[in-house]
Amino acid sequence: MDKQIVNMLSDIQQNMKEFDRNLKEFGSDLKEIKETVNRIETSQTEDVITKLKVENQRSETDFHYLNTRITDIDKRVFILENRSEG
Repeated sequence: MDKQIVNMLSDIQQNMKEFDRNLKEFGSDLKEIKETVNRIETSQTEDVITKLKVENQRSETDFHYLNTRITDIDKRVFILENRSEG
């Protein structure tokens, strides 16, 4: 009977060692997952900022184009109004 208890204690010790190894591996995996998530979040933030800068540049270009066109059209209208008055 003493031998059975010794065997059971030995099995429990082995299971505890295996559990400890698995727990350490889990902790390592969790740390790696957190690092990956942080990299992805950082990358997404940089992507959004880049897209916003591109959209801002496009908006400025569109604004400049439209402003130039409106000014040109306004000038033509002014010239036509002066011709009709003259």
